[in-house]
Order: sequence, then structure tokens, then C-alpha cells
Amino acid sequence: MKKNKNALVSVFDKSNLDLISKFLIKKKYTIYSTGGSSKYLKKINVPHVEISKYTKQKEILSGRVKTLHPKIFGGILATSSRSHQAELKKEKIINFDLIIVNLYPFEKTINNTKKTDEIIEMIDIGGHSLIRAASKNYLKSTILVDPSDYRNFIKSFPETVSAKKKYAIKAMKHITKYDIQQKATAFINNDMFKQLSGEKKLSYNNLLDLDAALTIAYATNSDKHICTIVKHNIPCGASIETSQIKSYTNALDGDPVSAFGGVVAFNKKVTSLTAKNLLKNFYEVVAAPNFDEEALKILKKRVNLRVLKVKKYKAKIEQRSIFAGMLVQQANNKKSTIKKVYGVNKLNDEKINFFSNVLKAVKSNAIAIFDQTSLVSQSGGQTSRIDSLENCLYKFNLKQKKKRNNKLFLFSDAFFPFTDSLKLIKKKKLKIDIYAPMGSKNDSIIEEFVKKHKLNFFKLSDRHFKH
Repeated sequence: MKKNKNALVSVFDKSNLDLISKFLIKKKYTIYSTGGSSKYLKKINVPHVEISKYTKQKEILSGRVKTLHPKIFGGILATSSRSHQAELKKEKIINFDLIIVNLYPFEKTINNTKKTDEIIEMIDIGGHSLIRAASKNYLKSTILVDPSDYRNFIKSFPETVSAKKKYAIKAMKHITKYDIQQKATAFINNDMFKQLSGEKKLSYNNLLDLDAALTIAYATNSDKHICTIVKHNIPCGASIETSQIKSYTNALDGDPVSAFGGVVAFNKKVTSLTAKNLLKNFYEVVAAPNFDEEALKILKKRVNLRVLKVKKYKAKIEQRSIFAGMLVQQANNKKSTIKKVYGVNKLNDEKINFFSNVLKAVKSNAIAIFDQTSLVSQSGGQTSRIDSLENCLYKFNLKQKKKRNNKLFLFSDAFFPFTDSLKLIKKKKLKIDIYAPMGSKNDSIIEEFVKKHKLNFFKLSDRHFKH
């Protein structure tokens, strides 16, 4: 069983560190310390062991990796059980009885600078992990994160089980607050864009909407003019046209109510005519590869409108954080092709590609309806395809009454597993061609229904799920 008491000190805020460290020495603790904390302890003549000498692993990557080592976390997470203690002895790992840690000042940094490099360096990894480990094993490894608690610790030493639990709860609250500070922070490549106008900063949600709008606008390689309008990360307007003003007008007509307060993106330099029309509505952000001098002068009249010049790009990866870490996948840059099931295709490759790129931005189960050039209705985020379809058709009938007799094109991000969706489409008696992937065990039934009822149906080469 363990005999000597050991403390690990790794702090950014060194308030009261002289008080607690000198007390620990009096109580026969051996103090192990990292980088800056070690320098401070040397300065005030407190004997200690540099953590790198114990682990026999020097700090690397300019101090980014100091405490992430089995000889440290093993000593924190091991219980007092015989098996754990025997394993520590075998691996020559000491027990850590007290962990004194506080985190980098992330919130203070983001309030004081816009420099991405400085902000990134204030994301605490090791300290965060030490706090979690000690809190998990609080009965053995007491955790102190607040310098104001040092005096209470000294006064009530040795600490009781209830005191240890209190410190552990406080530590978990500390890192929860830290995580909340980080969750709405963006790490931006400033070379990608320049804010030309607008007094307000871009918000977290603005950036998400911009990503969706620009991805659609820039993903289709076309000499034509593309405009997309995104609200709450969902396209409510999108159009590909021979002129910019047409593409903007058509995109707005897709859902003018939802477009209010949205983000607008163009694939080509914005003209003064487009700028004048943009000011007739309220938008949060307008983005494009460039702006005419006169167009920029017009847009600057709206002081709260953020105007961004954004380089063209093609996303390579997508990533999301989850409970167990992070998911990374290739970006969906697939260019879908079609194969006839029934009927004559009336869309060229460019439009199939553009309509598919719009569809990709709608959350699964996704249905999108287009006329010859533009999005006229969409629905996604439903747990069944029939629900998405019903909602999409309902919105079309409600908002696009003038287009009921137009030629329409319905795109689905995945196959129709049953004929219920096809029956609903047939029932609406619209001039509508269907573009959807296949791959269901019921494909033969779907194909039989399509041919029997003479529904124009074309198989998309790829599924485009978005979760």
C-alpha cells in the first residue's frame, strides 16, 4: 500500500501557490510540477520534482504535451485496491494524492484578441484531463482548481470524504463552464475571406449558415450565375440562371418569408443592380467572390449587414465532435449521374449537379422540389421519407400556387422504400419528374409501380444523407 504522499501541481493562475506548496512540504508531501509552475516553485525555493524527470519524458511541442502520460494518469486513476496498487508497483508508478490544477484563461483570451493562434493555444488539454481523472477518483486523489480554496484545505487538513467530494464537484463545474466558453468559438482561416462592410462581428450561427450557402454556390462549376439563401443552416432559396439578378430574384421567390434574416451567397462578383435589390430585404450576411465598387458602396449603407469577400474553395473533410471524441469524413463532393427507370430526362448535367448540391444541404430525410432553374420547396429533418414528402408538397401548394402547372423536378436524398411516397406524388397530379437513388429490397416493386403509372423516374447514382 502507498506510504508517501504526493502532490501534482500544474497551474496557470499561481495565486496562493506559495501558501499551499510550503504547507505541503511541511506535511511531508513530495511535489511534482510542470513547466511554468516548476519555474515559480524554484523562484520561491520550494523543493519539488520536475514532472519530466519522473516520467523520463521531456515536455514536447512547445509545452503542448506535459502531463499526458500513463505514469501520471495511472497514479491519479488507480484506486487503493490491492490489484491496482500491485500494478502501480510493477510499472514503477507513484500514487498522486493531491492534484492542484487550474486551466488556461480561454475566456479572457478570446475577449482580448482576435488572433487565432493565441486563442488556439489557450485551449487546455492536459489540465482538463487531469481534472476529469482526479474528479473520477476523488476518494483517493483530491482535486483543487480554485486558489481561494487553498486556505480552507490547509485549515481543515486532513480533508474529509465530504470535503473531497465538494472539491470534485467544484472541479467538474469548473471544466463545464470552461467547455461552455469554448463551444461558441470559431477558429477561422482569415485568409479565406475578408469582411468588407458591417459593424457587427460574425456569430457562430452566421458562420454555419455561410458554410452551407457558400458550399452550394461554389460547388457547382458553372459559367452561369448561382445564388443561394440559407436560414438556420437550411437552403430556403437557390437558383442557377443566365443573369445574377434573375438568380437572386428566383432564389428569393423560393421562400421570401424564410429568407428574411438569412445569409445570401453568390458564385460571381456582385453587381450594383443586385446590390440595390438586396437592400429591399433584410439579411444578416451577403457573401461572394467579389463586389463591384458601386455595389459595395450601396451595401455599406446598411451598417449591420456583413459583406464578405470569400475565396472560392472546395471542402475536403467534414468533422463533428461527439460524446466519445470526434468524427471525420470526406466531404460529400460527389457529382451525381442518372440512369433512366422510366421517361425522358429533361435536365442537363449542370442542373442535375446543382439541384443535387442544394439537396445535400437539406437534413435527412430530404426532399427538394425545383422548377427549371430554382428551388421551390424543400423539407428535411423528418424521421420518415413520407413525412418529408408530405411537408414538402404542402409547402409547395401553400407558397407556390402560381407554379402548380409548371414542369417540376423532385429530388430525394435516398431511395423510396415503399410505394406510399409514389402514390402521394401521383395523387397530387403535378407535372413532376422524380430523381432518387435506389438500393432498397423493394426496388423491383418501385420500378413496377413507376412503369405501370408512367411516372418519370430517374435513378441517382448516389445517396446524399446529411445528419
